[in-house]
Amino acid sequence: MKLPSTGARRSIVDEIDSALDLAMNGIGPRTLVVTAGPGSGKSYTLRRLVSGRGIETRWATADELSWRQPYAVAAALIGVAVPTTAPAGFDTELYAAVDSLCAVRPQLLVVDDAHNADAGSLEVLSHLAAAAKDLPLVVLVARRHLPTRELLTRMLARPTVREWNLPAMDAADLEVLAHEVLGAWPDAALSTLLARSGGNPMHALTMLTELRAHGTVVVKDGRATAPSMLDASASSSLESAIAEQLSLLDASSRDLVRKLAVWGGPATLAELADLGDTSAAVMVGAAQTVIDAGMIDASPSGELTFTHDVYADVAYDGLAPPLRAILHTEVARHHEAAGNRQMVAHHLLAAGGDESVLGAAVSRAQEELQYVPAVAVDLLGTATATVAGSFELDLATALARSGQLARSAEVATQGLSNATDPAVVPLLYRTLLFTSIAQGKSQHALGLISSTLQMPVDDATRAGLLDTQRYVSLLEGITPVPGGELGAVQGPVSVLVTEALRRFLSGAVDSGLNLALEASQQEGAVGAGFQLSTSADVWPPFIELYAHGPVAAEALMDRAQQLRTDRGAAWMTAYQDFTRGGIAMKRGRLDDAAAHIDAGLERAGSADMGWTSIAEGTRAQIDVYRGDVEAALARLDAFENSGQPHQFGLPICGMTRVSLLESGRKLLPAVAAARRYWGGARELGIYGWLPSFAVDCARLARRTDDGEFAAEIVDTLAEISDPLPVASVGPVALARALCAGDSESVVAQAVRSAESARREGNVIAEAAAWEEAACELAASGDKVTAREHARTALLITQNMGATALSSRIAMRLRPLGVRLDPRTVRERPRTGWDSLTRTETTIADMVASGRSGPEIAQSLFISQRTVQTHVSHALAKLGLRTRVELAALVAGRRE
Repeated sequence: MKLPSTGARRSIVDEIDSALDLAMNGIGPRTLVVTAGPGSGKSYTLRRLVSGRGIETRWATADELSWRQPYAVAAALIGVAVPTTAPAGFDTELYAAVDSLCAVRPQLLVVDDAHNADAGSLEVLSHLAAAAKDLPLVVLVARRHLPTRELLTRMLARPTVREWNLPAMDAADLEVLAHEVLGAWPDAALSTLLARSGGNPMHALTMLTELRAHGTVVVKDGRATAPSMLDASASSSLESAIAEQLSLLDASSRDLVRKLAVWGGPATLAELADLGDTSAAVMVGAAQTVIDAGMIDASPSGELTFTHDVYADVAYDGLAPPLRAILHTEVARHHEAAGNRQMVAHHLLAAGGDESVLGAAVSRAQEELQYVPAVAVDLLGTATATVAGSFELDLATALARSGQLARSAEVATQGLSNATDPAVVPLLYRTLLFTSIAQGKSQHALGLISSTLQMPVDDATRAGLLDTQRYVSLLEGITPVPGGELGAVQGPVSVLVTEALRRFLSGAVDSGLNLALEASQQEGAVGAGFQLSTSADVWPPFIELYAHGPVAAEALMDRAQQLRTDRGAAWMTAYQDFTRGGIAMKRGRLDDAAAHIDAGLERAGSADMGWTSIAEGTRAQIDVYRGDVEAALARLDAFENSGQPHQFGLPICGMTRVSLLESGRKLLPAVAAARRYWGGARELGIYGWLPSFAVDCARLARRTDDGEFAAEIVDTLAEISDPLPVASVGPVALARALCAGDSESVVAQAVRSAESARREGNVIAEAAAWEEAACELAASGDKVTAREHARTALLITQNMGATALSSRIAMRLRPLGVRLDPRTVRERPRTGWDSLTRTETTIADMVASGRSGPEIAQSLFISQRTVQTHVSHALAKLGLRTRVELAALVAGRRE
């Protein structure tokens, strides 16, 4: 008989299969997601997809209780023991474990029923989805559409993730299924009967199994048929078919199935027996019955699990609510004896009852979730729905701490409408203010402050609100930075943060840095527990970048990231990614910078966070340096159209447009724009930022003979209070020399600025200084020294892939009689050992010495993700797949 035409479902599976092939070869998305409803064959599809792949495969399946156990699914997937209470930084341990696995051989990680996974595991999955492009790693996930999980939705929005909706079986698919089960093709009557399954493979399989078990299928001449009288009795849904199966079980077997359904996950007979006045031995017969019926599996360790979660759903739903409550209470008692607070809280909430008892159970469970606020969100979401008006504040706080700002604002707003405790109201207002500020909704935040100040509030609350008002005004950057003395500051952490930013912006950068460090130290001493932290840990590395340069800022960044982990402040992650990206760019690591900023922007976008102007401008600047004009323009235009504010009023995006114009040799429009942005920054009094762009503006003024702009630059720099921070001394001196036009002074200051920039690790500033020295020397006739400095600048720009900067240097020198082809300055091949950058070579040597990814990251003061990026680039250039192969190659070179 002719094989039926390929069904749509099988076409989709073939498409996923091809995508998996490509992913395993490093092509296309490396995280693949299969989405479908219950009983739709997701698990079967996953098994078919991974079968015979020849790659080390690790598999974890989430069950109904998984989401209540922090990191349970991720730990099972990776093979790491998970502690009862997740400590600070446990997610980092999991990432390190994956990194170590991938160092040995490529890995395929499979997660089934991800909709049931705990939020901590979902955060790990999301991280791996981003890291997979730099590791020999493929992630394959199956999930249901419902329940909706915020973290899964975020992951699916990543460009490195691809999703397929697995359709129902069509007629052709059902014919193939019947042939696999019965060994014969179904006739029209049987096909019509199978169509009642709605294309659900589990339902169709249940129907076929029942038909064959009752001996009512007739196979003749290669065709299978069933009596027409079965049509009327065929179950109309999967759930009703399973309910019918359950009804045929004896009483003891049904009792076992119901207890396991209420338990919610794998359980031993002894544990189920503990829920009633019986013994495990008495339940053996019932267990064997349901195992024989194909409803339950028994593991070698003796744990019973449902063969499909639909069996659990139907058994649970079929149990009368009062009876379910009794069983949930008994399960809670069992977990109480075992000290499992999460399980106690879950089962008591499911059972209902005395609200004080439920509240106490939830509060105890919360204590175990201090470092996993995303998991606390799930617990508190259930608690809020069960114990009305009791946990809105905790839920809003946990949402904000985990970076889910929009939802936090919704919960806080709802909590304010329901709140009856006067002590809770200001805390809810504080949370709502926090989320409004973090989302960049400064006018909304200022409105909240203004309306609250109209209420009868105590002096401390009023002072805090006025300080927040000043903080938001600084962030908004619309009005000039207020002046003030630089004396001692007293007050809570938030006051120190606001004053630190004011000092930095006004030009007292070192004083602002010291105050920011003090604020961060006090934030840790406060011991805020589950309360929201301030932004104190965000600012020290950000200000340090302007004070002492990227090397010093990098050291503070590592400290800040550890503090974020210790304090469970996941909301800071995006902003710290932005700062690390800015540091990496100054250090000339454009790929790393782009990776950090892209990761931060993804996080910010998924949480509806604001204040991304600095990140967007910096990311566009990276595109300009690389010569990707279209990408830079598209990014800048998209940001401008978003209507988001420019943080602190800093014209980062504007100065990137200036760079675009200059790279396109449109010098007059470039200098006009630079003058506009410089003047605007001067009017706002943001003197702490101006030195970082002083050389760029002075260069344009010099190239276009714009004496008025040059004079304005000199006057503005004179307004900056002394002493200048270390990182500003060289650029300010060079900018003044360029504006004055004294050739000898320009060369001297350029060389000094280049040398200081090298000490500070500011590769961008160093290249710019050597460029000015070369151009000035060439113009004065010393072409030999000019060529030497120009080659130094070009080596720097070529090493970091800044083709636009290389072109600008060569273009400026050509009319001055120094001809250099930037493509020939660096004779580094594109493949092979000599193609590796200095950092890639260093990391390759460390890999060969047996250092792990986390150890390398700690030694080089870079993130583990950055190490992965460098290793990935090195492997690609060398044509290798794993770090074991890289280590072998390096060892061979040493012999």
